[in-house]
Amino acid sequence: MDDLRDAKTYGEIGSILSVFGIFIPYAGLLLLIAGLVLEILAVDKISHLLNTKEIFKNYLISIVVEVVGIVSTLIFGVASLVLIFASALPVSSMNSILRFRFGSLLVFLFAILLVLWVTFVISAMFLKKSFDLMASKLNVPLFSTSALLYLIGAVLTILVVGFFIVFIASILKIVAYSNIPETLTQTPSSTQS
Repeated sequence: MDDLRDAKTYGEIGSILSVFGIFIPYAGLLLLIAGLVLEILAVDKISHLLNTKEIFKNYLISIVVEVVGIVSTLIFGVASLVLIFASALPVSSMNSILRFRFGSLLVFLFAILLVLWVTFVISAMFLKKSFDLMASKLNVPLFSTSALLYLIGAVLTILVVGFFIVFIASILKIVAYSNIPETLTQTPSSTQS
């Protein structure tokens, strides 16, 4: 009988902090990061207890892809703001190098948002793989439902309704973690799928 109690607790607290921590003034980002770390610990523990490395591997890929997407979007977003301000300055030799037409700038901004959207969709695909495995191995189908809603929400973030769907998926994820049994009643298979 393996103990899932810690993983369940880490997952519940981590997912609550990840969803609602950002709304707390001044400490929101720190709570979001703390929640993410707790969720990573929960998924890692579940992966080890179930002897299925793919659960953690797919979850980690999902997190890395999302973080890379957000960081690259921030970097290119700041660069585009610099270019906007530089093109508004009086013409000089430096400014003529950085000068963009407004249409070109819009295309650049659209490309940045497209990259962010693609990374969200890819991240949701890996999250779905991880949560589907957890759902089947733990017999908690809410993980699969949450992952499917994450994927649908990520695809639809291009329309604003996707953010609402992702929020609902996040709430379901909290409930899914709370439905994890505290102990494994049967020996997990040694399959690494």
